Amino acid sequence: MIAIRPEPVTDAVRAEVAAAFDANPLQRAKTDTSAGMVDAVRCLDNAAFCRVFADGVPVAFFALRIERRGDRREAEVTIAHGRATFDLTAEILPMIERAAADLGAHGLTVVTRRGGLIKKLKSSGYGTAAVRLRKELTR
Repeated sequence: MIAIRPEPVTDAVRAEVAAAFDANPLQRAKTDTSAGMVDAVRCLDNAAFCRVFADGVPVAFFALRIERRGDRREAEVTIAHGRATFDLTAEILPMIERAAADLGAHGLTVVTRRGGLIKKLKSSGYGTAAVRLRKELTR
């Protein structure tokens, strides 16, 4: 059985997130969408941290932030990490979508640079909302 449980953002959670994303330069290069401007721990700001369990064993975590403007609410998965013997995206994404809808969100945004995840998201009904282009400048 798969379950998602919210947890408070503690120093231990911050350390876990930093270790998962920022401690390893290869992982950082693979996942960072900020050109090095945002540490992974900042993705926890104003977000709900949730842990994913499979048969009682923790296999992943993610953070979900809800932005409000007028009557509109937009959810964003600000960070996600995990390993399991099953397809985390296929199993967990519908649960995250339901949780976001239950919180009143009208849409869910995922920002990623990972091609495989983009393909999975598009096959799940996600579309391109914007394109971020970047150029390294010489001085």
